[in-house]
Amino acid sequence: MKKVTELRSRNLRQDRNSELVKRMRTGEQLTSFNSQSSWYPPRPIIEKDQGAIQRLYGKAAIALHELPSMNALRDSSESPNKGPSLVEVAN
Repeated sequence: MKKVTELRSRNLRQDRNSELVKRMRTGEQLTSFNSQSSWYPPRPIIEKDQGAIQRLYGKAAIALHELPSMNALRDSSESPNKGPSLVEVAN
């Protein structure tokens, strides 16, 4: 095993940095690997099994499923002429 002294380490770092600066000035590719080689496809959207949820939670699951989504509530509160208000939904 070869020992690396502080002076040698500094010289190696200077050489590496000067090489990188040269490559930057000439417009060469600086990455050491292709980013496409480590790309993972997006995960699929997993949908809930409503039948299993209803069997597990009973009528409470049906009531929760029938409530409007938060997006629908937010959209209706932004424009009053569009759908029920938050007060109407709560009643």
